[in-house]
Amino acid sequence: MTQFETAVQQARQGELQTPTVHMNDGNVDYFWYQLSVHHYNLKLMSKGIMSRNIKLKDLKHYYGLKGKTAAACLSQYEEILQQYKEKYLSK
Repeated sequence: MTQFETAVQQARQGELQTPTVHMNDGNVDYFWYQLSVHHYNLKLMSKGIMSRNIKLKDLKHYYGLKGKTAAACLSQYEEILQQYKEKYLSK
């Protein structure tokens, strides 16, 4: 189980308190916000643009991604994004 999966599970069980994310229309699921921001950063990295304070190594470790480059990890990450969306946001 990856660190991300562990954090989601702990938050769902009430063992981990996540910050509240406010948008124009109300609150947004914290992990969906996190996935969206990291998706944006990973897409930039796959184009060769590095972001401050975020490293590919950290994303790979947190989400359990495999591959040498951001482009190689992007498709795996998009699967994680889709699975989370189907499991937790389609209700």
